[in-house]
Amino acid sequence: MTDTATDRYYWADGRKIALHPSPAWVAVHAPDAGMAAALDASGETSGVLALPDRDLILVKADAAALAPAGPAGEDRQPTTPVYETDTPEEVYLVPVGEVIVKFHDGTSAPAASGRIAAMGATVVQTDYPEPGAYLISVGASGDSVDVANTLHEAADVDYAEPNFAQVVVQPGPVSAGNGSALLDRPVEINLPVGDGSSFAGTLDGTTAPDPNLSSQWGLAKIRAAEAWAITEGVSTISVAVVDEGVDLTHEDLSLKLPGFDAYDGDNNPQPNGNDAHGTACAGIVAAVRDNGRGGAGVAPGCRVLPVRIAKGIGGGFWDTDSAKVANGIRTAVDRGADVLSNSYSVAQSTAVTNAFTYAATNGRGGRGCAMAAASGNTEGASVIYPARLSPTVPGLVAVGASNEWDQRKSPTSLDGETWWGSSAGPEVDVVAPGVHIFTTDIMGAAGYAGGNYTPKFNGTSSATPHVAGLMALILSLDPELRGWEVEELVKMTTVDLGVAGRDNFTGYGRIDARRALEAASKLWYEITPAVEFIGGAAFMRLNARLYNPGINTIRLDSFTLTSHSPDWTQEIDRIEYRPNPGNVLAPRAGQDVRFNRVLLKANGTPAAWSYRWSASWSYTFWRPSAPGLPLAVNATAGPGLAVNGSARGGADLGSAAPGSSGAPAPASASEPAGANGTGDGAVALTIDAGRSITITVR
Repeated sequence: MTDTATDRYYWADGRKIALHPSPAWVAVHAPDAGMAAALDASGETSGVLALPDRDLILVKADAAALAPAGPAGEDRQPTTPVYETDTPEEVYLVPVGEVIVKFHDGTSAPAASGRIAAMGATVVQTDYPEPGAYLISVGASGDSVDVANTLHEAADVDYAEPNFAQVVVQPGPVSAGNGSALLDRPVEINLPVGDGSSFAGTLDGTTAPDPNLSSQWGLAKIRAAEAWAITEGVSTISVAVVDEGVDLTHEDLSLKLPGFDAYDGDNNPQPNGNDAHGTACAGIVAAVRDNGRGGAGVAPGCRVLPVRIAKGIGGGFWDTDSAKVANGIRTAVDRGADVLSNSYSVAQSTAVTNAFTYAATNGRGGRGCAMAAASGNTEGASVIYPARLSPTVPGLVAVGASNEWDQRKSPTSLDGETWWGSSAGPEVDVVAPGVHIFTTDIMGAAGYAGGNYTPKFNGTSSATPHVAGLMALILSLDPELRGWEVEELVKMTTVDLGVAGRDNFTGYGRIDARRALEAASKLWYEITPAVEFIGGAAFMRLNARLYNPGINTIRLDSFTLTSHSPDWTQEIDRIEYRPNPGNVLAPRAGQDVRFNRVLLKANGTPAAWSYRWSASWSYTFWRPSAPGLPLAVNATAGPGLAVNGSARGGADLGSAAPGSSGAPAPASASEPAGANGTGDGAVALTIDAGRSITITVR
């Protein structure tokens, strides 16, 4: 909104954020916790929001009495302005007399304390919400906005900002009403035919027992089952769901504990009342697979680290502040979160931006956390904060919503939800399933649906944990990846939607989990053998291909194909390839190394034959040196990581002898001096390519 009657502002991320008095609300100091209920019951105001933890109530600004009397009939209370900004976040800012201030490095504690005292303020907490920062109180008569601006503009201050109480429109699910309630009316959904929008729930020839897996169209759309053939995720990788808490007792969630409650400052992030948003996001990330309950998450083998930054206050609103959000993010990083899932909006804040930067630079031992953030649910609006940080924080992906038809969610998309659309802008990186999503709910009567699960979670809130789950799968496959490399893998493997190439509505496209894991797997191989008879003797004709689908530069250093006796005890024939120098395969270039129609001796005659083959290879890879699509290639900058791989297979008389395709090659690795990161650990993978052939990567 705009308001020419005020030139108030606060500083965030080096720029002024204009503040305008809200036409909707004013705040009243309410030391009596029952004041809001008494006012509402008496009908004196039409609409009251209570913030009992802050001794505040918000009353409608157009009420007959803007400053209601106290319950004992005292004089009417003075009101405090509630502010709005020109940014797209649906948030009301209430000054509560607190300021976050951080002085420049080298400022002594006495000097900092002296400047704080000179402002008439007192220190509430030190090193909060980040090291070197102070949370200060300006007292009941102070103006936190003026104090923050005066401090921010001082020569020895890094930044200062008011620690507003933030009354935020509670994120998703998005309804046709005020945007705060679950969609509670039936919607007829006619899924397109033959586009992969149904999930049969099968993998390796068995039926997954999770009863609701077949309704999880989003998993089918992003090819989760195909990705699970590579990895379902590992329990050592965790995703921090930064939200309003996660049900710690849920039957279908595997949690990394202790979680953290940044709102109350303890280790119990159990949600308050019906605050089910975080639990729903957690289920999309990593609901347990094959346990006979509910459905599955994108990364069912990974764990959720619950982090509570806000709580519901009724009326479809959250209460939080910048210090709580920043502290929650930093604590998640410090407790070992690999991925951060952020399905919310708050007012722009230097403290919060610094927390995301900390995750990008210090998370995961300096490799950086991967992060996903919701772009917003307002058609025609720009991207909300913190997703708006995507271009400047490495590893952070801004996520929009798509539907069953691979359309960007809009009021006219085919899903039938005409009342919302996915926010757009240059910050949008990808889209993911964001309507009619089945997921976990608070156990029992609380939550969205009055059961343990909800079938209709939606919004970019539900799209974001799809991306966070994919990030967890990628890191399960290669935990040495840096956060920005995970971001690149997510973006470069999308299915392009809408206008060709990147656009402001769908970014690079809709995520594809299988593609992403293939690209994270470095060198891949395809070997196709067949029997052939020459002069009455059995031979084996092979076609082999090694290729690089990912973001690394690969140099193939050697390749060997060998044939063996039926019992594998004797080697019969071989071909060795030892290039000098090796073949360099650039990332995303479609390059490969092929060995066509290789002929090796086999066993027997047309009457009784068999063949057994094995392959081995070695390669060196260099990780990319900097982010950016297309990726820069530099295969000579320092030593790479050496990797060895092998595979084998065979066929006997009467078999169709089908080939193998798509098996990831890395099997073992060593790290030479000065290498960038570490290589792959030992991998064992069996691929059934028919009744008569088994190919094993050892």
